[in-house]
Amino acid sequence: MTESQRLPVGVLTGFLGSGKTTLLRRWLHAGDTGQTAVLINEFGAEGLDHLLVGSIDADTVLLDNGCVCCAIRGELKDALWRLHQRRARGELPPFLRVLIETTGLAAPGPVIATLIGDAQLRQAFEPAFVCTVVDALHAQHQQVQRPQWLAQVAAADHLYLSKTDLATAAQAEALRGMLARLNPLASLADAARAPAPWTWQPETWQPENSRQVDDWLARSLAGTPRQQAPGLGRTPMRAGHVHGGIQSFCLQFDAPLDLCALTLWLTLLLHCHGKHVLRLKGLVAVAADGWPQGQPTVLHGIGHLMHAPEHLAEWPGMDRRSRLVFITSGLDERQVRESWYSFDRFLSDDNSLPMSRKSAPSRLA
Repeated sequence: MTESQRLPVGVLTGFLGSGKTTLLRRWLHAGDTGQTAVLINEFGAEGLDHLLVGSIDADTVLLDNGCVCCAIRGELKDALWRLHQRRARGELPPFLRVLIETTGLAAPGPVIATLIGDAQLRQAFEPAFVCTVVDALHAQHQQVQRPQWLAQVAAADHLYLSKTDLATAAQAEALRGMLARLNPLASLADAARAPAPWTWQPETWQPENSRQVDDWLARSLAGTPRQQAPGLGRTPMRAGHVHGGIQSFCLQFDAPLDLCALTLWLTLLLHCHGKHVLRLKGLVAVAADGWPQGQPTVLHGIGHLMHAPEHLAEWPGMDRRSRLVFITSGLDERQVRESWYSFDRFLSDDNSLPMSRKSAPSRLA
């Protein structure tokens, strides 16, 4: 299976009672939902019996819209691979995407890590998005009491507010502000009205899409003060928020970066502190022939793992600076900046490294 044939996998998460199953039910009943395979933890307790029209076997059923719904009774990897093999053999309809609904107490990080870190799964699947449902009535309490809630919110590409009809206008507005501070990378929509992500935002399934890159960068930097640190264009600038133990900040660089050096630094950073990195996204200018201002490249990371870099054919917008957006817990901006400075000095002092300043004076490495 080629890279273009890999199936996109989305994750639907949210704390207990937030309304994940209600949202999933509405998505699957939508006329334009398309061919979707759904993997659900704790299948028997999810209340989807009214959707079932025929059993294929003990773990798999067909829904009334032709979608496939499976129970995860063992390891996620095994469930995904069985799904892929049965599709290839023609035992299941040729679904176009997979949606994984996690339990209310699960953090989405391990799911994404499984997709990124397993060589076999990477041949067939690619991570597409994380959707998190947030209970407007109970979010204030959950974000203080439940660390899983924070992990679910911080990892999201899309946040869906549920029970807004039961919350006051002031509660809903305060929650939207809090979520924007916790995760400036995520879009925000009302769960009662927003359609499935693969129908209302098709670029979700194409991470290289310029509009998507431009959107999340705009959200990540909106309303945050930026201070120019002293340096020669190699020094990251700052823009950040701290809330509830979660910190979001953006490091910016004026000059193109050496991709090998940047990848090495991020690998070392995530190896040491990956458990504290809830989410990382970057649009960076990579030093490359034919790109005087650097080739635009998108980076994604979660926990200890990084996605493969995605090179864009053109820049989304006029801003050519490199930007790395972090959402962290227990790892602050100062530590990340100092890590970069130390690494930068190390490369600058080591004449044997091919990406050092002396071999590439215009590069940020």
